[in-house]
Amino acid sequence: GVKIMKRGQITTFAIVGIVIVAAVILVMYLRGQFFFGPVTPENLGTKLDAVGEHIKTCIEETAPDFIKRIGLQGGHLSTPEGTFRMRNDVPISYLCYNIPDEKTCLNRMLLRSEMEEELASAIDTGLNSCINLNQFGRGYEISSGRRKTTVSIGEFNVIVEVNLPVTLRKGDVDVKEDMFTATFDYPLGKLYETSQDVINVEAEFGEFDQLGYMLDKRGQIIIEKDRPYPDKIYVLKAKNNDYVFQFFVEGEPN
Repeated sequence: GVKIMKRGQITTFAIVGIVIVAAVILVMYLRGQFFFGPVTPENLGTKLDAVGEHIKTCIEETAPDFIKRIGLQGGHLSTPEGTFRMRNDVPISYLCYNIPDEKTCLNRMLLRSEMEEELASAIDTGLNSCINLNQFGRGYEISSGRRKTTVSIGEFNVIVEVNLPVTLRKGDVDVKEDMFTATFDYPLGKLYETSQDVINVEAEFGEFDQLGYMLDKRGQIIIEKDRPYPDKIYVLKAKNNDYVFQFFVEGEPN
């Protein structure tokens, strides 16, 4: 006749079933975390892609604050005593210094390369607390070389390149990558060029005609000028972009 399962047997079957399902889920999870199956460059390459994504995300999280700050502070991240004036809690650099008894000023000579170096150094330090390669490397070896960060300021974008040699190895198979890049759409280079146009005129003639300049640029550049005694502040923007580059021209108290 018909076999009737006892209650205890059903419970045992249910438990066995649950254990099998749990084991399958665990294996799926571990496959993501560790390394199983045949070792091929493609398999390791997938793991390396994840490392690359992590590094790129760190660049994208770290760089914007510094790129925005260097614009707000007039092209300098470090602001030594006597080189800036505070406004709205921001230390805004003097890019042209007062010459006593002259209406012209002394150009401080801000260089694009100086901004690139300051940004690279600040971003690289910021990456220390974000990049963590220890979270990778389960089931395979991961090794990395020395990191070097470089910044290139274009007219309408800023490119951050992190050179960090990363190698993944399992057995005698290895894959390598060493360059991780992120691009930010800030018109820092264009506004820097504009600032130099302003300062060159201020240093030679002592007054800059921002309305004539804006007309000449057909509205692509917006320049606001204010005169918080005894100085002048210039606030520069590109059309349809919130990015700000601002700086002071030092004036002479009466």
